[in-house]
Amino acid sequence: MTKYLFYLWVFLLSTPLMAIVEGEFSAYSNYIWRGTTFSENKPAIQAILDAQESHGFFLGTFVSNAEFSDEAMGSDAQVTQEVDISLGKRWFAKNWEIQLSYNQFTFPGADVFNSDEFNLFINYRRFILELSYMDDYFGYQSSYQYIRLGHEWVYTKTLGASFFIGYNSFGSPKGGVKTRCLNSDCSEIAETTSGAGNPNYFDLFLSHRKTLESEVVLELAINWTNRYEYSVESGEVSKDPAKDFAVIVGMVVPFTL
Repeated sequence: MTKYLFYLWVFLLSTPLMAIVEGEFSAYSNYIWRGTTFSENKPAIQAILDAQESHGFFLGTFVSNAEFSDEAMGSDAQVTQEVDISLGKRWFAKNWEIQLSYNQFTFPGADVFNSDEFNLFINYRRFILELSYMDDYFGYQSSYQYIRLGHEWVYTKTLGASFFIGYNSFGSPKGGVKTRCLNSDCSEIAETTSGAGNPNYFDLFLSHRKTLESEVVLELAINWTNRYEYSVESGEVSKDPAKDFAVIVGMVVPFTL
């Protein structure tokens, strides 16, 4: 996939239809995705590159270190990095922005977690609605839907804030999400961890940001969820509150090509 992605980027950067290429490098004290830590509450270094042509079609890439695993899925279920690609179209009008995209999440060396998503993002006067759908949730045989509502505030040219509330919903019954890896390559406890895909949960995210004269952005955010997660010990499955509350600090360095 990396090879074909490189060729696609070369094509897009050379076409006369390309209007702008933007990106950012960032560092965060925690990598949070929809309320859940994807770095085991450890720091993350990330990069984003987004190319959009004059009609609104775009190609985006996201790269980050990541850390999570599931022993029940076998030896190839230890995540150390994430490489994503997004393809879609944006529409702009007065007070409106609409984005429709297909997102592919990939985890090199841990392919069992690879997943696809269809996403709709709407921004009206800084009120935000996001809808997402996945037919497999990062290694588990369950559909997944996400709805997020939010608002952004601009206090001054250099100060701003945002607040989001999201709802994560799984198609299988709570605690009944099955791993994709129930075969001879998996461990014997795979069946007993069949509920590891989490019950439905809410997530809240509050962020403040400061833009410096250099255009570097400093962020301070708080994350909270009511998520529970499953674990197994001696063949017994238990459900405990997830340790998702986090205070996140970050620095974002934007650039334009």
